Amino acid sequence: MQLTWKDIATVPSSNDMLDIVLNRTQRKTPTVIRPGFKIQRIRAFYMRKVKFTGEGFAEKFDDIIRGFPNINDLHPFHRDLMDTLYEKNHYKVSLAAVSRAKTLIEQVSRDYVRLLKN
Repeated sequence: MQLTWKDIATVPSSNDMLDIVLNRTQRKTPTVIRPGFKIQRIRAFYMRKVKFTGEGFAEKFDDIIRGFPNINDLHPFHRDLMDTLYEKNHYKVSLAAVSRAKTLIEQVSRDYVRLLKN
C-alpha cells in the first residue's frame, strides 16, 4: 500500500461530529409532528430519526477507521517513524476504541428503535 500522509483526513472534534450528523439528520428526515398524528405515525417518525442518526454516526466512524492506514501494511520506515512519533500499541488501541464506539452506537440505536416500537 502506498501511503500518502496527506490522504489521512482530520478527525473532527466531538462537537463538530455531533453538528455534522445532527444537521444531516435534520435535513434528510421530516421535522414536524402535527397534533392530529396517530401514535403509530409519531413512533415511526422518531424511529426513523433514531435509525438515521445512528447510521450517520456509524458511517462517520467507519470513514475515520478506513481513513487511517493499517500499521502492519506500512513500509518499515513509515512503521518505525510512526512508532517513534506515536506508539504503535497506542495507535491500535485508539482505532479499536473508535471501532468499539461505532459498535456501541449501532447497539444503542437498535435498542432505542426497539423501545420506540413497543
